[in-house]
Amino acid sequence: MGFGDVKTEGILRFCAIILLVLSVFLLGFDKETVQIFHVDKKASFKSLRALVIIIYVDSMAAGYNILQLCKCWIFAQPKGISKLGTHFHIYLFWLSFFLDQVAAYLTFASNTAGMEAAFLAVTGAHDFQWMKLCNRFHRFCYQVGGAFLCGYAAFFALLLISFISAFNLFRHYSPNHFLRLKSSNNNK
Repeated sequence: MGFGDVKTEGILRFCAIILLVLSVFLLGFDKETVQIFHVDKKASFKSLRALVIIIYVDSMAAGYNILQLCKCWIFAQPKGISKLGTHFHIYLFWLSFFLDQVAAYLTFASNTAGMEAAFLAVTGAHDFQWMKLCNRFHRFCYQVGGAFLCGYAAFFALLLISFISAFNLFRHYSPNHFLRLKSSNNNK
């Protein structure tokens, strides 16, 4: 079982999918209502626009990884897609490499933006007269924190997948010549 092994990539993708879906569920079903000065105030993921964006990004990243998991399953079959030419494999590896990078960095960026917005909910901003929301909505804030933890864990899984994707792509190129494919007998 080597670094670029399809099983290793499949296991990492499965873990990333579980973490991304868990993050989406934690944010999507997180609601809390408290009474402030005889008025019911409700906190949900719609309260912070950054949390809505995290739900979209994590959902798209999970969907993409489900498709890539199907690709791993096809490659793990005895015949795989060996009927297709070498150039098609290279294009597929480039596409996977690019999309793996996009998924990892968008997941990181959306979780970091959400973390910044949540930081304001924890600390408040006296200059803008924004109150601390987490003083009132304890369960909501803890659940959002759990979603961030799952989101960052998914990012690290996606980062490892990106490393594997880069390895799978660039092992087909000659180390002596910039972006020149190895000959077919050395390609293994």
